[in-house]
Amino acid sequence: MAVLVVPPGGGQQHWQPQPANGWVDLLTSPRFPGAPAGFSAGVQELPPLGKIREHAHPAQTEIFWIVEGQALARLDGVVRRITAGTFMVAPPHARHGFINDGGGPYRMLWMLIPAGLEDFFVAIGRPRVAGEADPTPYPRPAETGAIELSTVFETLDPPPPPPWDTAPITDPAVLDALRREAV
Repeated sequence: MAVLVVPPGGGQQHWQPQPANGWVDLLTSPRFPGAPAGFSAGVQELPPLGKIREHAHPAQTEIFWIVEGQALARLDGVVRRITAGTFMVAPPHARHGFINDGGGPYRMLWMLIPAGLEDFFVAIGRPRVAGEADPTPYPRPAETGAIELSTVFETLDPPPPPPWDTAPITDPAVLDALRREAV
């Protein structure tokens, strides 16, 4: 097998609906021609107040490296401040979610072992084409819950509390208490 090289902008890009907004650039997936099997990887960018709701994966380990910006993360119930350069590993069943509480983009590289997260991003996203306007924010598809369960997400019990749920953040003041709580 040859070395896989994905040049800047060479991934499969998709806009993401609320509450994330922003976009994802899928860099590798076993479904891509010539890609290695066993894992998927991509870069995801959240604009200010964009978030990835708290979630967990039933059989996958997710690895993160924060490329740009800052966010609040809820990791197994603990709110943490994460910044560019932070590295994290979430094993199966570890709850994790992110909120961009900064003034600029929050960008992270993720890798999922085994693969499957890319299927979710494609199913809920809209293709991102160079030169086309940013369509965000747009609502999550009504079938997002079913898409989650058919890909790599597990049902959380108890469900995530606000603001870690699927509702968009419209008032940045709701993050003040989380900032004070963050370790």
